[in-house]
Amino acid sequence: MLGTLAADLQARPFYTRGMRQFRSNAIVAAVIMTAQVLLAQTPLKPTTPGSSGDPVWQGVVRLADGRTFVTDGGLAIDAAIAKPAQLPTRELAPTVLDRYLNGPHKDEYGFADLNAAPSGRTYTAPNGIPLNATYVNFLRRTLPARSVRFRMNGDMQPVVIVASGTAVGVLMPVKQ
Repeated sequence: MLGTLAADLQARPFYTRGMRQFRSNAIVAAVIMTAQVLLAQTPLKPTTPGSSGDPVWQGVVRLADGRTFVTDGGLAIDAAIAKPAQLPTRELAPTVLDRYLNGPHKDEYGFADLNAAPSGRTYTAPNGIPLNATYVNFLRRTLPARSVRFRMNGDMQPVVIVASGTAVGVLMPVKQ
């Protein structure tokens, strides 16, 4: 009887070519479904440098300290300052924004330290970092100029916006 069972198992292995094909199809289906979910979450589209008007808020971030920030992907600012007509429905995790707001920064500048580029698309900080003119102009309209400081580290590092000693926003420099 034992010999018959062994011969039967050799003749019909448990892990057949059909099982391998089924496993391959299942893996491909899982990869496709994951890709569709990731693609369905459209990336935020930051405001084009130098464009007219205010940023179009596309996401909301709720911090542990109770503040709510709105973002377009290039600028995140306290909703109490931005005063959007309606908060976006898309919620984003606060982890990255929290880290940016609370990180150390080596340089600090005010509005008066920024130089407008001839193109009107950017402003340049004394350390050479270009900032989106649309964002800077929006901040000039919404925040008291004397109290605003821009804290920076270096190229392509987030710039923290500080008003009256409190971090109220983060903006990304313009890629050169």
